[in-house]
Amino acid sequence: MDAVTNEKCGTLLIAERGFSLAQGLNSWLAEQGQRFKTVDNLKDVLMTIQNEKVSVLVMDVCLPDPMGYEAISIIKGLDRKLPIIITADENNPEQESRIRQKGIFYYHVNSFGMEELILAISNAMVRSSQ
Repeated sequence: MDAVTNEKCGTLLIAERGFSLAQGLNSWLAEQGQRFKTVDNLKDVLMTIQNEKVSVLVMDVCLPDPMGYEAISIIKGLDRKLPIIITADENNPEQESRIRQKGIFYYHVNSFGMEELILAISNAMVRSSQ
């Protein structure tokens, strides 16, 4: 994709405590010419989705505390077509199953590496632009 196409797609929203995902994705995002925004709390996630064109949300599983998995339902209520990628440090099958039931796009375990996450984001961007 070129930068013009990505501009039409909107912003990649990265929601995490700290900036490790954003830092890991930074060079790829710059290469793609993709706009992105980082937030570190659920309120800012919801405000950004309401006020900007967000094409994909990448959210750490620990971010929405204390709401837990219900945060995904609220986000889907604001934009039901928004592809949501949830990242987690641990591969917890029970947690993954409950989160997948909320209709997310992809569940990424961080130990799988950035390449897999980048592929998921690319696929989510394509879906979002359709």
